[in-house]
Amino acid sequence: MSRRPFVYGLMAMVLALAWSSPASGAPASRHNDPQPHRGGAEYHVTVSGRTYACSSGFAVRRVEDGKRAMTTAGHCPSAVSGLETTSGEFRFGTFVKAVDNEKVDAALISGTRVKPQVYAPTLWTDGGPPGTPVARRVLGKADGPVVGQSVCVSGKVTKLVCGIEVKSLTDGESCEDDPVEICTRGLVRAEKPNVNIVHEGDSGAPVFVPIDTEIDGHKVYGAMLVGGGPTGSEPGAPEDIVTFHSVKQVECALKARVLTTAEAESGDTTPPPHRPDCDPAPEGG
Repeated sequence: MSRRPFVYGLMAMVLALAWSSPASGAPASRHNDPQPHRGGAEYHVTVSGRTYACSSGFAVRRVEDGKRAMTTAGHCPSAVSGLETTSGEFRFGTFVKAVDNEKVDAALISGTRVKPQVYAPTLWTDGGPPGTPVARRVLGKADGPVVGQSVCVSGKVTKLVCGIEVKSLTDGESCEDDPVEICTRGLVRAEKPNVNIVHEGDSGAPVFVPIDTEIDGHKVYGAMLVGGGPTGSEPGAPEDIVTFHSVKQVECALKARVLTTAEAESGDTTPPPHRPDCDPAPEGG
């Protein structure tokens, strides 16, 4: 679905990224994403006979039970919980929470007891300039970006786009036309002049700052998350503007906390605490 933007130990890490083998032999990719599922992957959901394609965001742990889940945009499933999603030939999960209103455009996908799924603190980042890594590990997070900061978005359509400058933390606005117009306000707004940042189908993708480091003498391509849920542009709308929620907004709205590589490797399943600094927000589902 789409929206239009307005206002103008190393081994443990390797094992954590291992995939199941595609049954058909098709290669794993952001368009055919097996477990453990990554952010920036394509997934599909069918509503009333119509199939929509959006992008996954980033892995989190739910405050209520510590269970892993994946974020995305709330308008992708039209705020309908309980819908099944797939990525290529793979089951991706079930919508367990979806909010789409004036303050929140975010959703959670998770596995069920009958159909369990695993989500990894990893982002698809292929599709950028030559030499771009296929994926990046989520090494950290920030509550949000700062004005003037350069960030990257990695969605299923336009793939990796970096060098996007944050212009405002609050005046971004995104509106949906189908089935009725809903405008989510108070979003981060970022721009990259004359560049198509996101398009229809990129909604839900992660926003991050690249972090390259070394662990045990090996280069690690990492990411610091700063936001998620960028909006795809409608025909005729500015394609060089992107609006998105900050990490804090996503964590507060979905009652979840970002899952980093270190936290995933720790094996801790204790439910994370809810953020004490969240503003009251309307619920949806």
